[in-house]
Amino acid sequence: MLFRSIVGEQIKLFRKIRHMTLATLAEKLDVSASFLSQIESGRAMPSLATLKNISDALNVTIGTLVGEGKNTSESPVVRKNERRELKEIGDGLEIRLLSHRGPYIQMEPAIYEFDEGGTTGDFSQHFGQEFIFVMDGSLEVCLASEVYTLEKGDSFYFNSYVPHLFNNINKGRTKIIRVITPPLLG
Repeated sequence: MLFRSIVGEQIKLFRKIRHMTLATLAEKLDVSASFLSQIESGRAMPSLATLKNISDALNVTIGTLVGEGKNTSESPVVRKNERRELKEIGDGLEIRLLSHRGPYIQMEPAIYEFDEGGTTGDFSQHFGQEFIFVMDGSLEVCLASEVYTLEKGDSFYFNSYVPHLFNNINKGRTKIIRVITPPLLG
């Protein structure tokens, strides 16, 4: 995942700037050098608490480690006819990204349009957090064993590591804005 590699590269860069070995930083953090190596290579993602400890040990902000302040290579504007559409995700579902892709993008806003009976499919879970705003229709959000019904104008915020799926329970289409951090789809 691109976000993982950015975080890992930034950690490695600042560790080397500080003239610290993997073993030295791992000892300060009370984690294994092997785990820290996996983070630096993008094969593992630290928890937010571990990321905070790493940023403190390297004397930088978490924002610095996730690429905050870096410029993207594209215009910040995405025109409505320039939105990238994602295919083959869910059943009866269209997804259009509302931002450009890039290595320093930290969130992924998108418009989801569900046909009647449309769904995101099976439960999913991943690192990060999500925000949903229902623009039109009715959405069922299944979050682990809890089920929430959202109507037009409702919003929902949750940690993505909790298994989740979305179903259109409206007679007709349902349209939402979904923001995922870190980016997952694009």
